[in-house]
Amino acid sequence: MSEQEPTGRDELSFNPFDPNETQHMWSLMERLRSECPVSRPMEGFVYTATYADTAATFKDARRFSSAEGFRGAGVVVPEEESFLGEIDPPLHPRVRRLLHRAFTPRTAAEVEPFTRRLTDRLLDAIEQQGGGDLMAGLCTRLPVAVSAEALGIPEERHDEVARWCQELLHSTWPETNATERGVGIGGAFPELASIIDEQIRRRREAADPPDDLLTRMVQAEDGGDRLTDLHIRTLSVNTLAGSLSTTYMLGNLLYRLVSDAGFDGAIRGDRSLIPEAVEESLRLEPPVLFLFRTAKEDTEIGGTPVHRGERIIVGIASGNRDERAYERPDEFRLDRGMTRGAAPEHLTFGVGPHICLGIHVARMEGRVVLEAMLDRFSPGQVKLAPGYELHFVPMFLEYGPETLDVTIA
Repeated sequence: MSEQEPTGRDELSFNPFDPNETQHMWSLMERLRSECPVSRPMEGFVYTATYADTAATFKDARRFSSAEGFRGAGVVVPEEESFLGEIDPPLHPRVRRLLHRAFTPRTAAEVEPFTRRLTDRLLDAIEQQGGGDLMAGLCTRLPVAVSAEALGIPEERHDEVARWCQELLHSTWPETNATERGVGIGGAFPELASIIDEQIRRRREAADPPDDLLTRMVQAEDGGDRLTDLHIRTLSVNTLAGSLSTTYMLGNLLYRLVSDAGFDGAIRGDRSLIPEAVEESLRLEPPVLFLFRTAKEDTEIGGTPVHRGERIIVGIASGNRDERAYERPDEFRLDRGMTRGAAPEHLTFGVGPHICLGIHVARMEGRVVLEAMLDRFSPGQVKLAPGYELHFVPMFLEYGPETLDVTIA
């Protein structure tokens, strides 16, 4: 272990909770990878800048805990009310084994027809108006609806569920597990909890329940272990709220499609490149810039000392642009070959025991939306609205357009 502490020099520091810094620090990331791969951007926080150190931290659940997640200091959440990414062993692998049978490529295939129908319906409305905000009209509505459909929540409740999820994520709940209304999802958002609890109850009582994610979670068993109704509710909200990251993946893809004629022409000329386009967008413009871990013990990352209790900022965005992992990493390249194993997988979904369970559905949504845009609109028909300026969503660890105003000829 190296005796050298991270530099902590002012010019290499940043505030991880300020989106004005985190969403615009690409040149700083490059300096960190070169000069200080493991740094302390502020007191009590350690940042991993390279692909190797970021991947290694993700994989090491023994030394680096996920339990605090994005919660504030001292906030303790019961395990059954913790999102999957906030649970440590020994519970995490047991729960993940139960869920793994529900979140499969089969799930993405089953929900794809609904995704196509809803995408067409949302684009119909935007086209009839001669344009509009693609974020509000498509990108924020589609992912939550697709997740709700996969869970088995009735379609007439999708918009209501999406509204409650938006309120939940933009309330005090993510940091404190509470709002002025109460504690936990049940106390803070009883309407959302009631919708999900009712669907769980129906599946418990049905002789022949529908084959959907909720039923699979209700029926899941591993060595006698089963999920409680409270845990199923938590994981359902986890699925719905987590899908909002797909919102910004779609926003980044569509911004590139309508602003880069070369990209539009390339995937029109060869639609087999669309899956590669989704992966390259996830690498270059990850909708989640970083995640947090907590050191369980005095240890090291990349030979640099890390102290027990320090929060690790696991640098997804920087690792995705590491020159050691990717050739010309700051360029969007459709010939990179991630889909065929010619380049390392990006870090956007995580790696190791906490890799995102929703990867199959997210990739399907990106592919379907691009295909729908190409099917419906001719080259140059959709343009950025006059005077449009790109502003990113005001959330420190997310990356994507807040609005995406377009006109349709």
